[in-house]
Amino acid sequence: KNLFTIASSLVSLSARSATSPADLAATVGARLAALARAHELTLSKTSDTFPTAAPSTTLHALIKTIIAPYDDDSTSGSSRVTIGGCDIPLSGEAITSFALLLYEFATNAAKYGALSVPAGRIDIECSEEGPHFLLAWAERGSPPPAAIGEAEIGVAEHADEGAGYGSLLERATVKGQLGGEIEREWTPEGVVIRMSLLRDRLTG
Repeated sequence: KNLFTIASSLVSLSARSATSPADLAATVGARLAALARAHELTLSKTSDTFPTAAPSTTLHALIKTIIAPYDDDSTSGSSRVTIGGCDIPLSGEAITSFALLLYEFATNAAKYGALSVPAGRIDIECSEEGPHFLLAWAERGSPPPAAIGEAEIGVAEHADEGAGYGSLLERATVKGQLGGEIEREWTPEGVVIRMSLLRDRLTG
């Protein structure tokens, strides 16, 4: 019942950084398509006409679904993304926000990071620590980031308080909805994103 609200928010937030109507249309369309792929995971079809809602999907399944359009290694036919560690079920409430968050990571990697070059790879590692679920997104073989100087390599920083779509999404999802923290570290191989989230907020 909240999908129309989410769609309206996507348009409003995306408009802040859009450079033209065509850019806005393409950006919103791509984000809505990512949400559609994510929500297909929650439908268990009993017939072609009447799908029924499944209780949840798993985090690994969601990652694979969101990353699939960018995970194309035409030279070897193998995946450029590895997902390791524990897997957990995701509640319906967590799927939407987490799908958008993963989509932003993937599109940034495709535009500027490891997935923008043929040799780039992404390693995603999941683990648990007490009540927290930890996810590390590590890019390898990325091109040198033009906006990051050598002095900043190895420096970790928490999500900033900027007004960009990504920053607003991270604050609303990671800190607000999932009760966690997120930080980035720039290495010579590429960005490493680490998230610590309350497990019961993901599964409940």
